Amino acid sequence: MIIFVAISSFFMTLFGMPTLIKVAKLKQLVDEPGEDRKIHHRSVPTIGGVMIFISVFFNVLFWAGLIGVDASFDASAQPMTLACLVLIFFMGLKDDIIGMSPSKKLLVHLFIGLALTTISEYRIESFGGLFGVYELPESLSIIFSIFVYIVIVNAWNLIDGLDGLAAGFTVIAMSAFTFWFLSVGAMSEALLSIATAGTLLGFLVFNFAPARIFMGDCGSLFVGVIGYVLATSVIATPIEAIPDHLLLVSKEVLVMGILSYPLVDTLRVFILRAARGISPFHPDRNHLHHRLMMQFGTHRKTAISVYAYSIAMILLAFSTPYLRGILPLEILFFGLLAIAFGTFYPTLRRTKKSYMISLLLDQPEIPKGKKKPLDGVDSKQSILA
Repeated sequence: MIIFVAISSFFMTLFGMPTLIKVAKLKQLVDEPGEDRKIHHRSVPTIGGVMIFISVFFNVLFWAGLIGVDASFDASAQPMTLACLVLIFFMGLKDDIIGMSPSKKLLVHLFIGLALTTISEYRIESFGGLFGVYELPESLSIIFSIFVYIVIVNAWNLIDGLDGLAAGFTVIAMSAFTFWFLSVGAMSEALLSIATAGTLLGFLVFNFAPARIFMGDCGSLFVGVIGYVLATSVIATPIEAIPDHLLLVSKEVLVMGILSYPLVDTLRVFILRAARGISPFHPDRNHLHHRLMMQFGTHRKTAISVYAYSIAMILLAFSTPYLRGILPLEILFFGLLAIAFGTFYPTLRRTKKSYMISLLLDQPEIPKGKKKPLDGVDSKQSILA
C-alpha cells in the first residue's frame, strides 16, 4: 500500500506544478539574477513549495484516513506537528513574496521548536550510550533539541541554492527514513516520509537543471521541519520495535549519515564566518555547492555528485553493525564525521584560488590611496575556507 502513496504524491506534483509555474510568472513571483553569489542567470519562479505543501498534506491526510494509519509512537503529537508545518510554510511563503526580518523568523522558529519539543515531544532524550551519555535531563533535552531543530531546518534551507540539489537530496533522505520506519513498523512516520519523497521526486522533474521553478523558503523550511521530525523519531524508536538485522545500527550515527550533506555544509560555513568575524547568516559563495560548481562547472554534475555522496554516507551509516563488534561507538561516530568532512577536502583545495578571486570581486570599491584587506581573509587562510 505504501507504494501507492509515493505514486499519488509524485503524479499530483507532476500535474500540478505547470499551473503553479504559469501563475508565478504571471504574478511576477520570480527570483531575478543579480547578486554575484547567485548561480542562475535567468528569472525563475520561487514558490514551488506551495505545490510541495499541498501534495504532502493531501497525501498524508488522505492515505492516513483511507488505510487507518495511527501514530506509531504518540498519537497526540500529530495535530501540533501539522499546525507547526502549516505555520512554517506560511512564514516561508511570506519571506518568498514580501520578505521577513531575521528577528521575526527567529521568533517563529523558537516557537515551533518549543512546540515540537514539548507538546509533540519530538526531542532528543538520549544519546544511546554515545560518549557514555544515555538519558538527558528534560530541560537540557529541550534546549539541545531546539538547537538541533534550528540547525537542521536552516541547513535544509541553505542547500537550496542549486538546480535540483535540495530536491534530489530530500528524495534520498526521505527514502532512507522510509526504509527505517517500514522496518520498525512506524507506519505514520513512513507515510510522511514516503509522501515527501514522492512529492519531491515529482518536483525534481521541474527543478533539475535547467530549473523551471525553485522550492523557495516555503518549500525548504517546510521540508526541513519534516526532516527534523523524522530524525528525532528515528532516535526515539523503541528498542523492542527494531528488527534483529537493524538492532546494532546506531540510531544517532544513522541520522548523522542521512543528514550529513546539509549538516556538513552548514556547520562548515557557520564556523568559517564566525572565524572571520561576520554573521553566520551572511551570504557568500563558500557553500559546498558553490565550490563543487567551481570544480564541475555545471548544475547537473554538481547535484549528481551530492546525490552520490549522500547515498554513500547513508550506506556507511547502515553498515555500522558490521563494525560495532570491532570498534567503539565513539570511533564509528568520529570516523563517519571525518569521512563526511574529509570527502570534500580535495574539492576545497582545488577551488581555493577560484574562491579567493570571488572574495576579491565581492569587495566594495576602495578610494585611492587606501588599503583594505579581504574581510578577515589573509594569504595564510586555511584551504577549508
